[in-house]
Amino acid sequence: MASQHKVLVVGGGISGMTLAHGLARAGMDARVVESGHRMDQQGTGISLLGNALRALDRVGLADSCMAAGSGWDTVSVRNDAGEIVNERRPPRIFRPDAPGAIGIMRPKLAEVLEGQALASGARIDYRTTVEDIEQDGNGVSYRLSTGETGRCDLLVAADGTYSKTRCKVFGGEYQPAYAGQGAWRFTVERPAEFDGLVLYKHRDGRAVGGLPLSDKLCYYFFLENAKVHAHMPQDRLSEMFRERLEGFSAPDLLAAIGRCDGTRYISYRPFDILFMPQPWHRGRVVLVGDAAHSVTPQLTSGGGMAIEDAVVLIEELSQRTSIDDALVAYGQRRGERVKRVFDISLAICQAEQDPHADGRRAVELLFEGYGVLAQPF
Repeated sequence: MASQHKVLVVGGGISGMTLAHGLARAGMDARVVESGHRMDQQGTGISLLGNALRALDRVGLADSCMAAGSGWDTVSVRNDAGEIVNERRPPRIFRPDAPGAIGIMRPKLAEVLEGQALASGARIDYRTTVEDIEQDGNGVSYRLSTGETGRCDLLVAADGTYSKTRCKVFGGEYQPAYAGQGAWRFTVERPAEFDGLVLYKHRDGRAVGGLPLSDKLCYYFFLENAKVHAHMPQDRLSEMFRERLEGFSAPDLLAAIGRCDGTRYISYRPFDILFMPQPWHRGRVVLVGDAAHSVTPQLTSGGGMAIEDAVVLIEELSQRTSIDDALVAYGQRRGERVKRVFDISLAICQAEQDPHADGRRAVELLFEGYGVLAQPF
């Protein structure tokens, strides 16, 4: 039976909400403070591979997430005209009757995780931040932006790549680094024949990908190599995205480009990466998700690694009476696995920046990564 630990989770994203749900489900006192609000999340999607579904299942979330998303089973490499060059199937590592992966809209995933966390008894405070932290050997005292002060046995930093909590506790020397690439993402109506991860390779080296998100929606992404870390002007995103897809003649891509008129969600994000050295805890403050490891998205596993972190931390806190022992075990279970995913993701990103690459090495690395993800954690 779980010890009645009192846990404050800073950040209400994927790892934070999964953690809050699982801790409350295990009988612990779990509270989330989140600086924004779930309704603020905007509309691109995320892919959860079989390892993420397997992890979600361990805390009773897989079926509700699958019901809210769209399953897929194939990775198809095509030329710029849409003709299939290579097609493979990732392993079904969750269940034989479940898809190899799902795509899901981020707002929909946030809605599912919030609902499950609340139903399990977790408390969620939006528009709230942690202003001050002081810890000793037995717990953490904190002050919130609301003026409330309190104390918890464990504080979890789930506040993302640019984690303020990490900076406060671990020091400012740990900062994300630019990986030399960024991604455009465009959410649009899903073509009928769109049933998996599709990668279009132009003969000039450009690549466009696509993923299903629901029965009606999908998103296309364009990976852009750029030496300079840049943020694109919001009022020109649609125009700039269309320019980058010029020369592709695949019918579904042409249809998508025709709908890129400023009325649908589009974004650009440079890839800022980070891998924290072990241990991932300092006293009674511990890092999870992007606060500990922000990976490039080539293995579509940033969310999956965050979910696995949450599940492993839940398991260790549930099985051990000592929080300190649980935090050591959490780091030991997560460090090597996440580092391999981080390294392979970055290797794919770097291969894509080679102007002479034909894409084969990137696909080889992709399936090497799928093999790592299929291993137990």
